[in-house]
Amino acid sequence: MNKAKLLYDVTRILKNKERIDGVLTTFVQKDQEEIFSLRNQFAKSGDLATTDVTCEVNLEGKKVKRESHTEFSGSGPCCHGDKLRHFFHHRHGTEGGNCIKGFFSRLSLLFGLFGAVKAEEHEGGSILISLNLADLPEELKTEVRERLNGRCCRAERDDNPRAAQHGHHGHHWHHAFADGPHSVESLDGLLLVTLNSKREIEKISLHLDGRVLNQKDESHAVTATADVQFAW
Repeated sequence: MNKAKLLYDVTRILKNKERIDGVLTTFVQKDQEEIFSLRNQFAKSGDLATTDVTCEVNLEGKKVKRESHTEFSGSGPCCHGDKLRHFFHHRHGTEGGNCIKGFFSRLSLLFGLFGAVKAEEHEGGSILISLNLADLPEELKTEVRERLNGRCCRAERDDNPRAAQHGHHGHHWHHAFADGPHSVESLDGLLLVTLNSKREIEKISLHLDGRVLNQKDESHAVTATADVQFAW
């Protein structure tokens, strides 16, 4: 199966959809205790999009629940391309003015990610795309861990004492745990994308298992799951 053609078809079909409806559910457990859950029912029709979000956080045994409804027009809140480009640009960009080396470094990461993707066709024309974090190149695994640990923020803090005074560090985990920032010690995971015979995404599932260190260097087991179910 031509993976490049398959991924191109999937993104093209999704991009050309006038209406997108789906539900995102996310759960995070720390030491087998649920500390975070989220349900986001979203819909997009043309330039108009709506989200209905229910979020529940466990703050030291006390559960806090929040619900919100948001409507917006335009593609701004839905565009994550800048974040993706920033992910591959950081650390592999124009350090030392060597933009050519940075370009090939980012290219190697992209090829490493593409090489780890697997596609399996099932009866009836459906396809299962999978990505196991264990199959990623070591360089990309390191990049993921550093991103989750907010290494870029620490670098900014070193260069910007004012940011340090405001405690801008480990921002990815700062709001996920009630007892402060955590750093990723180890991480395993599996991403599954189910396509129907029309190359439309029916479901995206992500499962992560790992261990994190708190500010006291205490290790905790963490499990996170996320599912996106589309309705066409």
